[in-house]
Amino acid sequence: MKRRHLLLAAALPFQVTEGEHLHLTGRALGWTILRDRAPSRAAPETGMVLIRVQRPVPPASQPGHLAATLGAFRPFHFAALPAEERVELAGLPGAAIEARAMGIGSRQAVTVRAVCLYGRERSYLLIASAPEAEWAALRPDVLRVMEGFRPG
Repeated sequence: MKRRHLLLAAALPFQVTEGEHLHLTGRALGWTILRDRAPSRAAPETGMVLIRVQRPVPPASQPGHLAATLGAFRPFHFAALPAEERVELAGLPGAAIEARAMGIGSRQAVTVRAVCLYGRERSYLLIASAPEAEWAALRPDVLRVMEGFRPG
């Protein structure tokens, strides 16, 4: 399947590449949402990537920022978070965490990969999740979508 590059509305200052399994489904509450193309109708959790543009994070506040954000992120409960790893995507420095969590609404075990990219004028939060049983199959596509992210 040919991946599409999506230039989102002018109000959204980024572009993202759809994956083989993950496609753009819309926007809600400031989040841009990509979901699994073929989830089971009965699945309480499905593969997805959420992207949000946020205020810039001052350099002094960047260490630990992603972990604090995930700790307060209502859709998931994390028993423990590993240390943030330093990453660079789209020419921006950032932090990444990959951890197991529980979906609050579904009470199902999921794996979450979150990346926060730190730009001068704004930061970008990318959060991917999938049921634990599907993570190994979806992870390569999640990484492609995240690596295809480009600020506008």
